[in-house]
Amino acid sequence: MARAATKVTENTKRKRLVGVASEKGGVGKSVTARALINLLRSQGTRVAAYDADGGVGGLVRVLGTRGPDGRLSDDQSPVEGVAYYNVRAEGERNTLLDCISTGEPLIVHDLAGGSLADLMRIVDGGDGIDGLLAAFEEHGYRVTLLHLVSPEVGSSASVARWLELAGDRVDHVAIRNTRWGRSEADFPFWHGFTDGKGVQKGGKTREKLLALGGVEIDLPSIPAGTFAKVDADNLPFSSAVSDSSLSITERAHVSKFVREFSAAIEPARPFLGL
Repeated sequence: MARAATKVTENTKRKRLVGVASEKGGVGKSVTARALINLLRSQGTRVAAYDADGGVGGLVRVLGTRGPDGRLSDDQSPVEGVAYYNVRAEGERNTLLDCISTGEPLIVHDLAGGSLADLMRIVDGGDGIDGLLAAFEEHGYRVTLLHLVSPEVGSSASVARWLELAGDRVDHVAIRNTRWGRSEADFPFWHGFTDGKGVQKGGKTREKLLALGGVEIDLPSIPAGTFAKVDADNLPFSSAVSDSSLSITERAHVSKFVREFSAAIEPARPFLGL
């Protein structure tokens, strides 16, 4: 499923700072970041990757560079592996903004769940993100937010908060995680529904995102057992498709996921500067 913006502005080819975001935990942020960065790198696109959940984040665990002993390297190159920082730590959260000093054309941050309040402290002293966005703009970067959407009301509320703070100063991509289903009824607060008393609820955040020119895509699902094995072995999806530790069927599951994700991300590519 994909609904694309009806117009492409001059902003689409600017340098990009991409944040994979949700104030709600457990909605698939790290899986999305892993799939996106791995896909783009496998296609030859240079991506600077950052994990805002410190050295314990799921992104650095899977895509980070490792030494001969198999351990994650302490010194991570963001364009070869995954640099990491703790967005909740006062002395580290500035990495989100300072990273643009590298001039990398595409920078992706896997933002920790519930970290919006920490981002608001980087420039704005906890009062919004206007100064933060102005700093990105001043240095030639356009921000893109990838919002993970689950069935829970909290994920829609997260998107609403970001829309309130950022509006059209950033580009928005809503990503429905189809591990919970594919129909609109599986995402009641995102698409809206009528309750038993005939009261219409939800749906307004989605309408606002689309009205701002955002796009809506689906994150494909992968069988839970297959994903558990891929995740436990810290396998990038591009490696898992041919890894002999997985059965033929499991490798087929991963191949299907990669193909579907590649197709799903197409409407969002302009918002990645691609």
